[in-house]
Amino acid sequence: MDWRTSDKLNLVAGQVSRPVPPEEPAGEPFLTGASCLAPVDPKGTGDKLELGPAGAIAGWLEGGRAILDATGRITEINDSLSGWLGQPASAIVGGSFWNLLAENCREWKEALDALCQGTDTFAEIKLRLPSATSPSAPWFSLELVRQVSVSFVRFNSILPPLSDFQEATWDEYLRTESAQREMFVRLLRAESQLKSLTERWPGVIFSQRADFSFRFVSPKIEALTGVSVRDWQVKPHLFWHVVHEGDAEELRQQLKQAKGSSQPITCTYRVRHAQSGRVAYVMEHRQPNVSRGGLLLGYEGVWLDVTRQTIAEKRLSSAAWKETLSVLTMGLAHDFGNVMAGIHALSESFLEQVGPEHGFNEGLTMIKKNAQQASQLVHRIINLHQGKTGESDYHNLNEIATDLADLVRKIIPRAMQFSVELSTEALPVYLDVVELRQVVINLVLNAIDAMAPTGRLVIRTAAYPKLPSLAHFHGTLPRPPAACLSVQDAGSGIKTRHLASIFDPFFTTKPMNKGSGLGLYNARFFVEKHRGAISVDSTEGVGTTFHLWLPQADFSEAELALETRPTSGPVDSLRPAATAGPGKTGQHP
Repeated sequence: MDWRTSDKLNLVAGQVSRPVPPEEPAGEPFLTGASCLAPVDPKGTGDKLELGPAGAIAGWLEGGRAILDATGRITEINDSLSGWLGQPASAIVGGSFWNLLAENCREWKEALDALCQGTDTFAEIKLRLPSATSPSAPWFSLELVRQVSVSFVRFNSILPPLSDFQEATWDEYLRTESAQREMFVRLLRAESQLKSLTERWPGVIFSQRADFSFRFVSPKIEALTGVSVRDWQVKPHLFWHVVHEGDAEELRQQLKQAKGSSQPITCTYRVRHAQSGRVAYVMEHRQPNVSRGGLLLGYEGVWLDVTRQTIAEKRLSSAAWKETLSVLTMGLAHDFGNVMAGIHALSESFLEQVGPEHGFNEGLTMIKKNAQQASQLVHRIINLHQGKTGESDYHNLNEIATDLADLVRKIIPRAMQFSVELSTEALPVYLDVVELRQVVINLVLNAIDAMAPTGRLVIRTAAYPKLPSLAHFHGTLPRPPAACLSVQDAGSGIKTRHLASIFDPFFTTKPMNKGSGLGLYNARFFVEKHRGAISVDSTEGVGTTFHLWLPQADFSEAELALETRPTSGPVDSLRPAATAGPGKTGQHP
């Protein structure tokens, strides 16, 4: 079979599916000279190459193949390409391939010249044939494989880019079977690429209508919002239902500005999971699509979950403020303590100078007693700021609870009942006492918020030789014997559907601008850091009890911590460790 009639020619360098004609005598090098598109006399007769009928090159070309010598002359050409050029193969062989194309379309000269002067073994360019009568200008792909003395060319019609499709009717490009086949392949490739992108992209990709329903949205939006892709596509109101109420108005204003300017916007806001109530921070970049007449057609954009980064920022911001507040409080407390010490000393001195029957005796005694109580309170405030987070040591959990109880009595309403129930045995623990104080105080404040002023609050410590079965906990249950510190209230309780989410970052049932949603998350982080767990028992209308489960110290922890302390490299302390999860039982090895 003559290879000119074949649709297939292997263009891999050094391999062809048909014999290569003998090498012609060396002539002007193919890749030298300022341009390889200068007029060439193909036959050496002084006559220029005759072209085919006008418009012959405007047809659809499939499987065009040619072999060129070192000077760019055609040594072989198949019928598909010669027919598209409107000449028999015998009239074309020996002519300059590059001149032939350039004379057919002068707009190609610059691109062809650049291709000729290239040095890459494999090269490809896309060429467009301008049309004065139709917006559907044909497009072609020219592929070239270079060897030392021969080059292989593959020349085919291709479908145009999307911009050309938008300017003309599609049927002008899709009249042939090969064009339809190429369109089908292109669609499959685009669909595969989009699917791969949506599956691997860590966030959400979307195309949104002007009414805030979605034309397209990647599947990961369901995990982030608790709403199915199908519902997102048909229910416009869901978008503003999921956006956190505290951020909705600001987001509306930004979208209004973006519509007027047609400029992309980047912002960060909160979204609430429709099923669990969990709050996540998303960074959004969206581009409004606006018609020439100013009509908003929709948006294209992406979401990226930045909850973890936001937690880190808030923790750093909170730590910086706490450090500043600690310095201020320590200074004020010392000054106040000095004032009270002076009052206490003067009252004691005056009491020594008056007898028990003196009229000032009772008043001076009261001043001395209150000054002493104020000094003790100041010392407790100072003790709260002693030490710093990250320093672990051995403590008795009963003593920690007793110290905390004295402080709690100062912050609860006078009418509230408060009691402390301590274990009858010592509870040695190895932990960061500063962090534990912060966790317990936060649990106490939550309990106060959940109760009426006449409610009942209990702080309890206990030893557990055997661990009970727990329904809702996070962390790793320590091996027995375990120490437990509990904070119990008689408040309104927690809804059952919220129990699985209360330890998530930014989850809160408090009113707007009251509570950051990080208190219980920090408690969870504390117990996981100390190889413990936190659990909750709650009944609506009855009350809630939080339990901190900690391993009892065997006095080898300090040595083990020293041995396992990292010597270099960053430590990721922002994300809680993997947990057994709610309703599951984990056991510390």
